[in-house]
Amino acid sequence: MTVVADVFRVLAIDEDGDVIGRSLLQDANIEVTVQSNDVNAGQGNELIGVLRSGRQINIAWSDIEFDMAWTAKQFGQDVITSEGVAYAMPKWYLAKDNEGVNSIELENTPATVHEMKVYNKEGKKVNGFTVSGKTVDFTAATPVIPAGEEVEVRTYIYNTPAETQSFFIDNKVFAKGIKVVLETLEVEPESDTPIALLQYEFYKAIPDGNFTFNTAAERSAQAMSSTLRVVKPRHSDVVGVVKRIPIED
Repeated sequence: MTVVADVFRVLAIDEDGDVIGRSLLQDANIEVTVQSNDVNAGQGNELIGVLRSGRQINIAWSDIEFDMAWTAKQFGQDVITSEGVAYAMPKWYLAKDNEGVNSIELENTPATVHEMKVYNKEGKKVNGFTVSGKTVDFTAATPVIPAGEEVEVRTYIYNTPAETQSFFIDNKVFAKGIKVVLETLEVEPESDTPIALLQYEFYKAIPDGNFTFNTAAERSAQAMSSTLRVVKPRHSDVVGVVKRIPIED
């Protein structure tokens, strides 16, 4: 007796030959459903046959590892690597006296001053400050920001490095078909010995594009779910192949 006792590893290969590998899945499944209609006849209306008209194959997995490229594929996009701009998130700072100048130091250099929004501890918008590099000078600011007062920098735009990855969300573009290969182990349970590799290769599968990106205040790894539907090639009724590859001693 042998059993399948490990999760799939997955390869996704797009039309350009780019490969995405998923090897840290929490679970992965192949679901096969057959459309059928019962044929009943005779005394007692007993079942005398089954008419089958189609087979649907869905692939689903939950992935603990974030992958920018795979996320882009589900939107029908490719990742672009280039410099750009980003928004700084809200953060509180303590104004300090720096040789008679009340100022704060930011983590990034603002790309423009007019996009920068600063508020005092009462929630009033601060105007009249100046920016030099990462330093924000409150000498001429209104309301007055004295040394030792907290200010909230709600946002500003800063330049990102050339290694920044991005992709567009285009509501008229959807995920494209990809080849999907899934592999797991067949194991002899008494000795826990791997017997064979079971490999499922589907020639074309389309991500359904539905997924939820969860986050939580408690710091923990969040899994992302993916679902793909296997489609038939134009030139054939064969949608894939299953291989049992013996593992030699």
